[in-house]
Amino acid sequence: MESTPTGAVVRASWHGLPSLPSAVPRQLPAVVSTFSGRHDELAALDAALDSGVAVISAVNGTAGVGKTALALRWAHRVAERFPDGQLYVNMRGFEPDREPMSAGEAVRGFLDALGVPSDAIPVGLDAQTALFRSKVAGRRVLMVLDNVNNAAQVRSLLPGGPDCFVVITSRNHLAGLVAEHGARPLRLDLLPDDEAAALLRDRLGDVDTGALVELCAGLPLALSIAAARAALEPNTSVTALREERLEALDLGEEHVSLRSVFSWSVRALSDPAARLFRLLGLHPGPDVDARAAAALAGVRECRKSLRELVSASLLDEYLPGRFRFHDLLRLFAREQAERDDEALRRMFDFYLHTAWSADRALQVWRIGIDLTPADPEVLPLSFPGPVQAGEWFAD
Repeated sequence: MESTPTGAVVRASWHGLPSLPSAVPRQLPAVVSTFSGRHDELAALDAALDSGVAVISAVNGTAGVGKTALALRWAHRVAERFPDGQLYVNMRGFEPDREPMSAGEAVRGFLDALGVPSDAIPVGLDAQTALFRSKVAGRRVLMVLDNVNNAAQVRSLLPGGPDCFVVITSRNHLAGLVAEHGARPLRLDLLPDDEAAALLRDRLGDVDTGALVELCAGLPLALSIAAARAALEPNTSVTALREERLEALDLGEEHVSLRSVFSWSVRALSDPAARLFRLLGLHPGPDVDARAAAALAGVRECRKSLRELVSASLLDEYLPGRFRFHDLLRLFAREQAERDDEALRRMFDFYLHTAWSADRALQVWRIGIDLTPADPEVLPLSFPGPVQAGEWFAD
């Protein structure tokens, strides 16, 4: 089985297949009226569909980056290639007031959409999924599993044959689907400035978009909220919106409030990862390495928590061993971080003692200064020679 670059998809050869004798579902929700860019990602999904082999594709990215919009835009574009139906379900992986949807609830909804009478649906999940796979076997059906929390939530929903194409969206990387089912992860990043400006012009007309693009940092949800604010409050200046920052990106409802949407991702983290996320909001630099992050957290090792934040699309490992927020997540983390003088002291201990060590490696004979001992939980770096020390200073 092959996978696709961003969601989960299963498919195979579809020539000469009979039509589904039961109901033909058309469940795709309406697409958003304004959509900008994503040409490479749409092309990647097209290529997966055209490959003629079974594929699972998992679209992932941070909250508000437009995963659902991309999946639905593409799904509507290719819907006619799935004459036996299009199935859609919101798995509620990150809802604030509802539990994630179970596989059983989802598969029962699919069986109902396929025309299976309720009294003919088996009781157990295994029997239900077996019946579902039988119903779609050999049929050309498109499935969109939206807002998935983890691989276990949808593993039993994947069709058994190669004729269905499944697109899965999630804030998480869904590594289990990649490892076990050959899913092709498709990563959605922030929009570049020109595509962000095009999205705003679609909503607001031919206006100067520069300040709003800067405010929104390329995040599609933020752009949509800012456009709505500009349309609903024409007397509010862009300067005023920029001064409000995250406050400006809130329309008073949870699904259109950046703080709320970010908080749902943080709520799904383990306690150590959530604590590290907040503490990283105290870090003043544009990026951080694993040892400095551990110093902030007061632990000897925090790579597991860093991996969890990266998997949850709350942090980006943009270079090996170096991590950064996008601008709006940094603001949110800073808001969530309570003043913690001990954490700050540990962080400065790490940088001070590491810089002292690097300075010794660059110039052994320079007259040094005596430092107070570092916190016992802080592990400063040491350097075998001037090359490594110079590289650390450059980083």
